[in-house]
Amino acid sequence: MKSFRLLLTLIVLSVIALSAYAQDDGKWRNFEVGLHCGLAIPSGDLSDWNDSLGAKTGLSVSLSGGYYFTNNICAGIYFDFNSFGMEGNWGLNYRLYNTGVYAKYALAGESNFEPYVKLTGGITWPKFPTWITVDRNVLREQSYDPALGFGGYLGIIWYTAEFGGLYLEAGYQNIMSKDTEADWHGQIYKMPGNISYLQIRSGVTVFFGGEE
Repeated sequence: MKSFRLLLTLIVLSVIALSAYAQDDGKWRNFEVGLHCGLAIPSGDLSDWNDSLGAKTGLSVSLSGGYYFTNNICAGIYFDFNSFGMEGNWGLNYRLYNTGVYAKYALAGESNFEPYVKLTGGITWPKFPTWITVDRNVLREQSYDPALGFGGYLGIIWYTAEFGGLYLEAGYQNIMSKDTEADWHGQIYKMPGNISYLQIRSGVTVFFGGEE
């Protein structure tokens, strides 16, 4: 967990620096809340997991909220859930529960369209189908220890009202899950690799506060 403590330290220092930098420059928004839904597309090892029992494209749902230090710079927290189907007829899914923080830089202007860049960092709890018998004829959705994850996104907001609008974004997530462990009746299982996937999603963002 040393890496997680380092991440939290960097986040706190960044927030302090941004707070010192931010000036009362007539912000028109203070807070944002977003609801997102879209596709989660497996990449790397995840697309060929458990001896060819690869993950299939699945669902991604997320909720986030942030504070604007300036009209361009925002930091906040998020929670998202990703569920991938699995090849074969097992009827199981690969599931990822993520929570963390994000930093966003928005190219705010006079247009109704606002591009942005977003970085995320947080903790992921994987729940993955795992062989629990020596002869590999029984799979179980097994909860593994949490792991650090980082992501990067590009997106654009279309303002449909003064207080918010619709948006589309695409990003990449990498979870450092290799060798994290799961315990099933005293038997320890290790995650064979890191988890990576793409997200393409759309949603609604609403803004609050700010000066008129």
